[in-house]
Amino acid sequence: MKHASDRPRPPPDYQKDLVKQIAELGYRHSHWQVFADFVELGASAISNAVDFAAREAREQRYMEVVKRYRPDEAAKFPQMLALLTMALEEETSDVLGATFHDLELHNKWSGQFFSPYPLCRMMAKMIVGGREELEARIAERG
Repeated sequence: MKHASDRPRPPPDYQKDLVKQIAELGYRHSHWQVFADFVELGASAISNAVDFAAREAREQRYMEVVKRYRPDEAAKFPQMLALLTMALEEETSDVLGATFHDLELHNKWSGQFFSPYPLCRMMAKMIVGGREELEARIAERG
């Protein structure tokens, strides 16, 4: 007889967890602001690891953004960046676009709609072709 604990658990959905983390901060800050700050802080952290020329200015801006949040809230941003990283390691896809959409940050009243990632990928393949075709084009020029 199998117990509930014997059943395999479904794999984690890092993108959905990212949405939940942003939504949790949305009680005190708008979802839009949390999402925008998350993207900016994440980009700054990644840039600071490799681009030292502008590091000081980015670090100053990072601290300005973080000041909007209480310490317990600010601590969630590295966790959210980890969720984004794990989601991208699972599958290369438009994680931020899906998160933006799931948080309903698009503006349907102004006609702002974004093409789903599979559609964008199909259009790119129609224009550029598959990977092999693209590599052949590059080799011809090289």
